[in-house]
Amino acid sequence: MQSLKDRRAMIVSHVNMEEEEDLNHEHLCESGPNSQNEILHLPDVCSLLNNSHIDVNSSLQKEFFSLKIRNCSLFKAVPLPHIGKKLPPHLSEPTRLNLSAAVSSKDSSHLLFSAERGRLDKVFNHFDSTSVTEWLEKAYSSISDLGVWCCTGDNFVHFAHFWLSELHYNQKRQLLELEMGIIEDELQLAFLEELDSELQPSDLHSILAATLSEYPMGLLSNQKLYIFLDYLNIMSSEQTTGYKKMLSSVKYTTNNPQVTQWLLAVRAFVLANLWHAVVKFYKALVSTKLLPELHIKSSVSATTKQTNEVVTERALQSVQLGYADVLHYLIINQQLDLDAVDEKNRNLIFLATIYDQPKILDYFLDMGLPIPDVNQAAENGNTPLHAAVSTGKMHLVSLLLHYPGINVNFPNSQCDGATALHLAIVYGYLGICYLLLNAEADVKSLLGDLTPVQLAENFAGRRPPVGGLFSPFPHQSLSKGAMFD
Repeated sequence: MQSLKDRRAMIVSHVNMEEEEDLNHEHLCESGPNSQNEILHLPDVCSLLNNSHIDVNSSLQKEFFSLKIRNCSLFKAVPLPHIGKKLPPHLSEPTRLNLSAAVSSKDSSHLLFSAERGRLDKVFNHFDSTSVTEWLEKAYSSISDLGVWCCTGDNFVHFAHFWLSELHYNQKRQLLELEMGIIEDELQLAFLEELDSELQPSDLHSILAATLSEYPMGLLSNQKLYIFLDYLNIMSSEQTTGYKKMLSSVKYTTNNPQVTQWLLAVRAFVLANLWHAVVKFYKALVSTKLLPELHIKSSVSATTKQTNEVVTERALQSVQLGYADVLHYLIINQQLDLDAVDEKNRNLIFLATIYDQPKILDYFLDMGLPIPDVNQAAENGNTPLHAAVSTGKMHLVSLLLHYPGINVNFPNSQCDGATALHLAIVYGYLGICYLLLNAEADVKSLLGDLTPVQLAENFAGRRPPVGGLFSPFPHQSLSKGAMFD
């Protein structure tokens, strides 16, 4: 993961228009050749932060986790109250953005916040630029915190499942509305020093619309389901290209370099604090629950991970946890390599089998080609079908037998050519034997020198010892544990 210093430098480079040469006309206009001397040079925030001790927990002073949130009953109550600094009379609560009305509009971002050309240039005449330093400090702290948390264990995967499947539309709407209200309070405070009648509440809305056009529809629309996770992934990784594009996406045209800088700073502040606050909400929520003991630890140091390693690791975690929604996100948006395997050469179908995750097997079955190779052997020679048989669970065997191209007679070369039918006989799983025979399992295949019929006769009336199965060959062990090693 990038160091905090590098990430700070990245944000500062996007606040400074001297570095913004690739913004097209749809976003911010480039400064003219004679305007460089007019650019506002921000304080040396990097050195300021390096010489101070920033408490991540103090970067968001407005705690909004009420008792109802901690008891997981937030969204059962009446609409959420606003939490934050008290608004002045001319910016009272009724003037705040009506998100409920916004999401019902076909083009809410245009209808709600369309600002006449040059309007924001006039609005920023009332802006206190000293606020920028504090905003960037909070942004740096929030992004650093997100980076550490998302690269630890299976945190990102659990959160992604929460965002995609557990947090319903209305709950997302209320949560985002609450957080945007807090951010709007922060923004309006930067204009209080020279506030006069020219500044209208709609101007604050226009600033937010210009700097975070993804809100509300982009973050709530089913057609753009993955924007929040995409941005979270960018903020917590080394994707500098995506990071630059994300930071510079401001929907306002201006020739004023100072306004450009301020708008970019607002975007960095809003992105970092909104995403950090939502993740913080999730962390507070799950801390009230008894989490399962199983937590998948990261196998790669957070400071050495490459993008493909992170995606593969999260895919393996998603399969183990049975999160088909997160796996789909990684395949569609993160370009997961479907040939991904773990350290024992077990692919995603193999892992779904041994962790008894039929939702994952159903997902691949419905997905169509290409999918992971259902016949791929792990380092011990077993295929997913071998592993499914050894579990004794007929539903897993049945699912795998529906996969196109499955080889029901695949021999394990490391176990004297054992097929799935041989294992079912050795384990005494009669029902699974019927399934395999119906799938045209070869009754003449050999396990050493024995056919399945001879093997059945050899085991007739005998029960395997506890902890393993007696093998007809002294040098072989057919214990169930060995099937997964």
